[in-house]
Amino acid sequence: MTASPRTPRRLAALALGLAALLAAPVAPAAADAAGAVQPAAPVAGTVLDKPIVFGSGDRTDFQYDFVREQMGGVGGVRPYTFSAVNLHAGTSINRTTGLISGVVRSTGTRAVTVTITDSIGQTGTTTFNWRVIREACPRC
Repeated sequence: MTASPRTPRRLAALALGLAALLAAPVAPAAADAAGAVQPAAPVAGTVLDKPIVFGSGDRTDFQYDFVREQMGGVGGVRPYTFSAVNLHAGTSINRTTGLISGVVRSTGTRAVTVTITDSIGQTGTTTFNWRVIREACPRC
């Protein structure tokens, strides 16, 4: 069996990934009064302390189309609640699931801001541009 030209690159990528993993800082463990080792508490300021909301990004739809845009979240403390401002007429967001849906009744471009709030009140936001255009021939 002969090695393919890609094998050295794959091995190099694997080596780099392993080196990065081994170089990652590890939180120290603490011992309790009985000498039992306890895991360290999460370090404040880590990336996932506050919730982060995400979706598919900018979008374009036709007026009077039924739309679905699923927003999601990571980090913070579940459960989440979602809210949105500047949605097109005819659409709304489900506060529990983060699904934006409805029949788009207005046209134009809007900067929609979606906010996620976790169970302890921390928030995260994202904004995406939503363009709705009239169909050239809606009854063709």
